[in-house]
Amino acid sequence: MHTFTPTQAADIASGVYLLQNDSVSTVHEFGGRLGCEDMFAVSDQSRFTGKSGVLAWKPLSGFGYIAAGTGVYANEVLLATRGTAMMADWLTDANIAVQRGPSGLPVHAGFNQVWKSYVPALREFLRGRNPSRIHCIGHSLGGALAALNADFLTHERVAEVCLYTFGAPRSGDGLFARSLTQRMGPRIYRVSNPVDPVPMIPLFPFWHLPFGEAGLQIPSTSNLPISFDGHKMKVSYIPGVAGLGWNDLKPLGLLDSLQVKSWLEQAASGHGSLLKGSAHVLGMIGRALSWLLAAAGKLVMGGVGLSLATGATVLDQVAWLLSRSAQLSKEIGWQLKGLIAAIFSFLGRKVVALADVTVAFLRWLLELLFGSLRAIAERALSSLF
Repeated sequence: MHTFTPTQAADIASGVYLLQNDSVSTVHEFGGRLGCEDMFAVSDQSRFTGKSGVLAWKPLSGFGYIAAGTGVYANEVLLATRGTAMMADWLTDANIAVQRGPSGLPVHAGFNQVWKSYVPALREFLRGRNPSRIHCIGHSLGGALAALNADFLTHERVAEVCLYTFGAPRSGDGLFARSLTQRMGPRIYRVSNPVDPVPMIPLFPFWHLPFGEAGLQIPSTSNLPISFDGHKMKVSYIPGVAGLGWNDLKPLGLLDSLQVKSWLEQAASGHGSLLKGSAHVLGMIGRALSWLLAAAGKLVMGGVGLSLATGATVLDQVAWLLSRSAQLSKEIGWQLKGLIAAIFSFLGRKVVALADVTVAFLRWLLELLFGSLRAIAERALSSLF
């Protein structure tokens, strides 16, 4: 069985966009390449369609293809899904609610709705086949869909699966990410660019794959501001992986508790480099928020369950948990002030001094942060079409 190189996977993740409106034969007629022609028997029958959008507006378009391998790839299958390419896709990305995904675990509702619209085509192709390995590939929204494809295939025990994603957002919660990581083992290749805003969303309660492990990133300067070009395949990811193997890509790196605490304490003291719009600062905010929530959850036993029972939103739950833990622990209270200072600095706002960190204030600040992230990601996604 085979594993694609970063360049092969990137070419496939980029090429699948050509099937949004055209058939495979039309793409080939006009000289287009999907990136898999010498390895898999891709044809007009390989292309499948799906629906994206919200409410009654869900136009049908090409979302990818599934094809059987040839030559040395015989008995293997390629499943490629495209990313955001039109307004309906953007509305799908913005549908941040939770549904039960392919394996019954909580996933992003918008992504799951698209996946459900084309899964009958996957089942039809796989009927009567017994592949040894299935390669799931995608960029952006296509990467999130690739993760759901992998969840479906491993849950159904169709075959061993390899997952390759570029600039993908988080597609499910911690239960989903942990379960899929355990089922797939080391065959998850998640590539991001430190200045690409799309992999930074959505935040809590969603988690990246592989769960609890480092993903991979293309070379970049971490203190650069967030860049919309950083999300593009042909500008960012294809040249970023050119000539490299998976071991050559830089691991994202996981910070331990002492590093996160040190960063928060420096921020609370007004030290450290907290630049407006810095991709590095935003990445640290995400790591610090996850770490603080874990610490707060241990301190406030049953807190999340209580807020869930009251019908509170995710932001309400997070704000309540952080505020309550700050009341119970001076250390967490100090670290929370560091997180607040970092968020204000990232947003380019003047840091305010607070005697008490209330639930209402935290709810407002988190909505401000999440709203800013949504706007940044929307601009990056809209630049693709």
